[in-house]
Amino acid sequence: MTPSEGSLDVMKYLINTRHYNLMTTNNSGETVLHYAVKHIDVVKYLINECNCDIMATDKDGIPVLHYVASKGLLDVLKCMVMNINGHIMDQQYHNTIGRTVLHCAVKRIDVVKYLINECNCDIMVTDNYGNTILHDAASAGSLDVMKYLINTHHCNLMTTNNRGQTVIHLAVKHIDVVKYLINECNCDIMITDENGWTPLHLAARLGSAEVVEYFLSTGNCDPLAKSKLEATPLQLAKKRDEDSDTFITIFKKFGDIKISHPIDSYVNVLLVGNPGAGKSTLSHVINDTATGSFVLGSFRNVGGVVPCTAGIIPYKLQHRTLSNIILHDFAGHSEYYSSHSAVIENLLQGSGGVFLIVVNILEKEAVKQLHQWLTVVRNEAQKALNQCHIIVIVSHVDEISNSFERRRRKEEIQEIIVRESCLVPVSPFVVQEEGI
Repeated sequence: MTPSEGSLDVMKYLINTRHYNLMTTNNSGETVLHYAVKHIDVVKYLINECNCDIMATDKDGIPVLHYVASKGLLDVLKCMVMNINGHIMDQQYHNTIGRTVLHCAVKRIDVVKYLINECNCDIMVTDNYGNTILHDAASAGSLDVMKYLINTHHCNLMTTNNRGQTVIHLAVKHIDVVKYLINECNCDIMITDENGWTPLHLAARLGSAEVVEYFLSTGNCDPLAKSKLEATPLQLAKKRDEDSDTFITIFKKFGDIKISHPIDSYVNVLLVGNPGAGKSTLSHVINDTATGSFVLGSFRNVGGVVPCTAGIIPYKLQHRTLSNIILHDFAGHSEYYSSHSAVIENLLQGSGGVFLIVVNILEKEAVKQLHQWLTVVRNEAQKALNQCHIIVIVSHVDEISNSFERRRRKEEIQEIIVRESCLVPVSPFVVQEEGI
């Protein structure tokens, strides 16, 4: 008969008559107090009369006090707290990594409420890794405890641990917690830790497939966002031990990412043309039909052009038809041309790109403008490490009412395109303004 069976009389006999050593441990390093935790009468006897140490640890370093809290044995915990006069948060009752009894109770809402309300435990106390009980609750998937801490005690969701991680970083194995944090608490799903990892990075490497799928379904996560060490969520998913194929399939589903092509960056789409050609209209259409859009910067002063500035508005887009692109809308003013050349050369260093040349067919010098832009683009494309594609878009075609004149102008432009195609591949794409 053992302490786990609650035989208090036998225990007293062994201890008082046979002088049984209470610190004797089994193969798991457990003492009689570990075994007795489900029997309040035995625990009271061992603590109050035999002075058993409630911080005695098993071979895994887990103290009896912490084990009781983790199992939700509230009556036994109250007995232990009473024995130490309520000083349960004192340093001597932390384990070797600084975890308190409150950290260990994260799956037991009744124990958490008792420790906070009756024992005045500090909800912001941290372990050696900077984790609060809210961090641990997120990591453990304890939604009821999280809601209690947030709604009743107004815990700060932006509190970070030593790695700069917030609760949403640590919740990536638990879809219900993630949905609560995003939908009800408005957590920022692109927040980064000290390594530049977003919650999607963590989910791709360590989380669940359904969390990754949910993150991507919001349209607000960038699957190719780079950490400080240039790692993307997709790359981290490929490093998973057993289920990487499942995760890669999810990324392909939402990003239409081709594994056979470079996946470290979006495709650069460079939109060029003279002012009034229709570039802005085309840019708006592409933006409006994207599933996710991130304005990377806005450097163009439309009202008054400032010479020698970049004059570019880049958008990172997850597009239903065009997949993942970065659309660079280049200002058409001549003041920008010198800076554009350097910018384009830099953009095409890592990969090829797609040039969209927009020409207004109503312009008297449309052919001349097209020739100039094809020359500029050809020179830049030849510097690129990878092949570039050039598409000519002709706008305002529908505004020419005379069919003969419309055909003549289109043939002029087509002739330029055919001639230039001998030097660099060019694809014509005629767009009517109302159909853009």
